[in-house]
Amino acid sequence: MVEPVPIFTVSDLKSELSRWSDDAPVTFFCPLKEQEFRFYRYRPGADCLVLEINEFPETSPKVLPGTKPAST
Repeated sequence: MVEPVPIFTVSDLKSELSRWSDDAPVTFFCPLKEQEFRFYRYRPGADCLVLEINEFPETSPKVLPGTKPAST
């Protein structure tokens, strides 16, 4: 059974960010791929805030065991 993805709210984000200094960098990281991402922009969605991120070019995704690498 797949566990549902928890909803992360603006309130959750504000609460976490309030613990950090205004100068603290923010890193987006995918632990499954061991890959870093960069913030691109934010925009309003139909009923949510959309944060868009891009792959960071210097970090290539790791191939997970049992998967085939993407062909280029």
